[in-house]
Amino acid sequence: MNDKITATECYRLLENIGLPVEHIDTNRRYWFIRTQGGEYFDEFFLDGFVGIGDEDVPCVDEKDRTKELVEKVKESHPQATRALNQIHKFCKEIHKGDIVVIPSASSAQFAFGIIEEDEIYEEEAPSEEDILDGRCPYTRRRKTHWIQGIPKSRVDSKLYTFFRNQQKLSNVDGYGEFIERALNPFYVKEGIAHFTLSLVTPESPNAFDMPLYMNGILSRAKELYKDIGCNENDIKVQSRTNVQSAGLIELLGDPTFVALTSIVVIGLFGGQATFHHPSDDVYDGGVKTDGLAGFVLSLIDKFKDHNTIGDKQLKGAQDRLKVCDPRQSNTPKQKKKHRRNKKRK
Repeated sequence: MNDKITATECYRLLENIGLPVEHIDTNRRYWFIRTQGGEYFDEFFLDGFVGIGDEDVPCVDEKDRTKELVEKVKESHPQATRALNQIHKFCKEIHKGDIVVIPSASSAQFAFGIIEEDEIYEEEAPSEEDILDGRCPYTRRRKTHWIQGIPKSRVDSKLYTFFRNQQKLSNVDGYGEFIERALNPFYVKEGIAHFTLSLVTPESPNAFDMPLYMNGILSRAKELYKDIGCNENDIKVQSRTNVQSAGLIELLGDPTFVALTSIVVIGLFGGQATFHHPSDDVYDGGVKTDGLAGFVLSLIDKFKDHNTIGDKQLKGAQDRLKVCDPRQSNTPKQKKKHRRNKKRK
C-alpha cells in the first residue's frame, strides 16, 4: 500500500472504532473572549453566541478612522483605539470555522466553540428589567456552536498564559495547537497527524510505567507499520509530554504511523471485538477496513503474551497511569435549554 492509501484506510478504521479524525483548515483562527467575570458565561454557552459589548463603538477599519471619530469614542472609552480595534476584530476578523474560548467565573471552567457564520447578527436589546435580572445586554453577536466545556483542572497548562489576558477579545493563534489537542484527540493539520492521550493519575507517574507504556504502544505500531508494507526507516514521529500528575502525551508526525499508534491504544482499551467489521465495509476508492482490522487482530495475538510489551504489562501500566480512552475524552456536554428563553416567550 502507498502512504496515502494507508493513511486513509487508518482514518476510516479509526472512525469505525469510535475515534473521529478531524482535518483542520489551515486558515482557522483562535479567539479568547471574556464573559464579564463569568456573569454571561451560562448565557453564551446555553444560547449559542458570543459578544463583547461596547455597542456604542462603531465598526470602522483603521484606515477609515478620522480624528473626530477617535475623539468621539474617547468620550466614553478613554482607550479609544483599543476599543475600535476590538470591535473591528469582532465584526470583521472572526470567521466561520474559527474557534472561540470563553471562561466562567474565576476561570473555573472553559467552553470551546466553533463560529457558525461569517457575519455578526443583531439581537433585540433586552429590557432594563431583564438586564437587572442578569441578562446579557450585548446586541452584536456571533452565532456559536459549543463543542464542550472543560474544568480548569483538565485544561492544558500551556493555555494558562492567555487566560490572564484581561482584554475582552484576544487573538490566540499562537496557542492553536494546544487548543486543538484539547478538543480533538486525533487531528490532522498541514499533513501532520496529532494524537493526544490524557492521563488523570492523581500522583506523579511511576518512573517505569511511562517508558514501558510508550515503548509498548510504539513497538506494536512499528510492527504493524512493517506488516502493511511500509518501511520503518520512513517513520518520522515526535512526542510531547506535559505530565506531572494529570497531564498529556502527544504524538505527532507521519499520519500513517500516528494513526496506527492510536489504533494500538484503542485495541488495549477495547480488545479484539473492537476490530471486527463486516467484510463488505467498503468506502470511496475501494479500500476495505476489514483488511487493516485483520492486521490489527494478528498483531494483538502476536504480542498478547509478550514478556515486555504483552497485554498484561501494557494494560497494567495503562491502568496505573490512568490513561483515558481517547474515544471518550472529547464527548461534548449536552446543553440544557436556557431558563431565560422560557421567560421571553
